[in-house]
Amino acid sequence: MKYSVTHDLYGQIECTESFWTSKKAVTINGVALKQVGKMKRGQMTYEYETEEGKKQVIAKGSFTSGIQLLIDGETIQIDKGATLLEKIFCIFMWVILLIWGSSTYLCSIIPTMGGGIGGAMNGVLALTTLLVMKSVKSPASKIIVGLAMFVVTVMINVAVAIAFLMFIL
Repeated sequence: MKYSVTHDLYGQIECTESFWTSKKAVTINGVALKQVGKMKRGQMTYEYETEEGKKQVIAKGSFTSGIQLLIDGETIQIDKGATLLEKIFCIFMWVILLIWGSSTYLCSIIPTMGGGIGGAMNGVLALTTLLVMKSVKSPASKIIVGLAMFVVTVMINVAVAIAFLMFIL
């Protein structure tokens, strides 16, 4: 995920975050900041050289909670994070499919994947839904995209469950 913000004092600030590891790379006016130390609790520390000397830059947060940079006591919001609607949609989808896949009665009606395989697969699909929903701006569009992703997730679950059933039987 790549985020970009224009700041009055520091100019163009870009932050690139890895989806899988949450590792961040920060550039200010096209100059990559040097990482100092390791990531601790979602925070990474960088060094930024200016005419006045070196400044410490702390990048904290993630795409779900929002990304902030702390430079000389000033907080710069890079990304605002996921809204409550987006989080509820993703958690609701994951929980419903996990419960459905764990019930033998419900799986006899519509087979879905439960247990560890279903939970992991639905977790990845829930994060994918969150990424897609974050790219949409209006709440009505977010709901439509969330419902569409829920249908796609159910279809993938049913297809994988049927493939497992055909393999076993």
